[in-house]
Order: sequence, then C-alpha cells, then structure tokens
Amino acid sequence: MKQESKKVFGLMNQQFKELTAIYHRAACQHGISDNEFWVLYALFVFEEEQSQQSISEMWSLPKQTVNSVVSGMIKKGHVYLETIPGTRNKKVIRLTEEGKRFGESVIFPIYDAEQRAVDNMTLQEQQLCTELLAKYISFLDKEI
Repeated sequence: MKQESKKVFGLMNQQFKELTAIYHRAACQHGISDNEFWVLYALFVFEEEQSQQSISEMWSLPKQTVNSVVSGMIKKGHVYLETIPGTRNKKVIRLTEEGKRFGESVIFPIYDAEQRAVDNMTLQEQQLCTELLAKYISFLDKEI
C-alpha cells in the first residue's frame, strides 16, 4: 500500500467520522437516536412523501431499523402511517401536529446551519465536493 494513499483515505475516513459525530451530537441534544434524526430529516427536507421503504433506501438503513424507529415515533405521537390508496399495503409516514412542532425544533436549525455552511463555498466548490464524493463512493462500492 502506498504511504500517501494510506494517509489520504485515513484522513477521509476521519473526516466522515467527524461529520457523523456532528449529526450525532445534534440528535443527542434533542434526546433522539441518530436513526430517528434521519427519519425526521427525510420527512422535513425532502419534498416527496416518504415511506418506511424509501427512508430505508435513502439512508441505507435496514428496513427493520426504520420500522422500529417509526414505531417509536408513533408511540411518542410524532407520526402516523397512512395507507396509499390503490396499493396493497404501502404506507406513507405522516407527521402529527406534535411531530411537526418537535421536528421543526430539531431539523430546521440543523438544515439552516447546513445551508450557511454550504453558502460559504462557491458554486464550483459545492459541485466539486458532491461530484468527487459520489465518485469515491461508486469506486469504493465496486471494490468492496
């Protein structure tokens, strides 16, 4: 293994862990798990309706994990499931009023911080960042 390559992917992995830690701290500040944070994030940030399956695919989470998170959120009164008409058993996750208030207090400050952080980058830097990360993920997926 080349020493320079070892340093590069060591640094990249460290940076990914730092990013994960930032979101973990945000979830902990609100007394929720990382997975509940990401379910809430999907419900607030992405405009299309979300099902347990779509969230599972979006965040690469096991379906059972998402099911458990959503079940817990139902017990808290934050969400409910609604069957999609014309489907056999597909359900979308809907926020209750309490869930909207709670989610807004958790997700909007994070989203605003993300927006400010990205706004500090030029459009070219933003595009380069996402393109290179996508390329790395694709190559790594093929290799592993």
